[in-house]
Amino acid sequence: MDSIEINNTPIITDENILTWYDDNKIIEQEQFCYSLASQCTTALSSLCQESFDQALMNSVFNSTNPRPLALYIYDDQSPTTYIFNEFVLYSESINVYLAEQFILWKWNLTKENYHELLTIVATHAGEEVAAIIVSSPTEVYPLLICLIFDQGQIKVECIIQGIMSESEAFGLLIQARDAFGDRFELPDTSGLSLTNISTENWSIPASTLIQVPTASDEFRRVAADFDGGASSIIRIDRIENTIWLMQYLNQKQMVDARLGYNDTERLLFHGCPYAAAEQILQQAFDHSRIGRNGTYYGHGFYFSTSRQVSDRFAVPNPSTREKRILMCRVLVGRSCEGDSTMRTCPSNYDSTTGKSNIYVVYSNRHILPEYL
Repeated sequence: MDSIEINNTPIITDENILTWYDDNKIIEQEQFCYSLASQCTTALSSLCQESFDQALMNSVFNSTNPRPLALYIYDDQSPTTYIFNEFVLYSESINVYLAEQFILWKWNLTKENYHELLTIVATHAGEEVAAIIVSSPTEVYPLLICLIFDQGQIKVECIIQGIMSESEAFGLLIQARDAFGDRFELPDTSGLSLTNISTENWSIPASTLIQVPTASDEFRRVAADFDGGASSIIRIDRIENTIWLMQYLNQKQMVDARLGYNDTERLLFHGCPYAAAEQILQQAFDHSRIGRNGTYYGHGFYFSTSRQVSDRFAVPNPSTREKRILMCRVLVGRSCEGDSTMRTCPSNYDSTTGKSNIYVVYSNRHILPEYL
């Protein structure tokens, strides 16, 4: 047994998780097995060959066509893998269902990359998912782990083991897809009305910007939220950041539970210098910049229900005169009147405000940038 640390948490691992064959056995198996890496590329149309975090973005966090993620962990030198592929994974019923309903991500497990897999999975899907891999004995490999997104967390809905039959595996895939259908919905401005609607620096992966086509319904919807006419809008980018999204929804779940209702967020605007918008999306909101534009309602991050108010703080690009404004979901929760002496949010409150359209929050985790 051995141990590694993932996010400062020790995880006990079993170095003998796989059976490592001697050279003679490997030579024999090469005559019996195909390489799964080449088979997957041609046989499984649902296969995602990008990084694990990108596979999550393509599946459970996909804003247009969300699907569960099937994590396939196998040993391409094992006869068990060959048998499972031939009689289960590549069967017509399962192959078609995976292609239509799932995104598939594969990992050819070796002794050398075992810890690497655990680190990747724990970082992007959580330590509970990594623990499933650690606790699964050699005898049940390969594994097909079905991941869904529910109430702000990635969860393991079911585990298909290499010893299962086609009918058993197919039933579990249907179960996972049905559970995913009841998932917590992804951010959508259509449900939020602009008119009724911790103090640490935080390191996040850089956000991804997806330009919204000007002729799309999404562009028209966001533009209407922005100013009702959108004549001044040059470009709209959708902001995608898996880690930030998970942190925000985790916080929202806790605030909703504490307050006993889910009407705890607002769709708000944040105006800032042109270059600062990019810095926010790369590194999150910076506590060292707090106070540069005033602290009237507290020393935190300022947002407004009014685009016109935020526009006053949006310093334009010197050469193009274009401005950038962020549309964000903000977890205002229970709000109280703020003043310039407040450096943290008062106990039992989540934000501060005043007799205006301004809200102040004090943690990056209470903010989810949605559109630029």
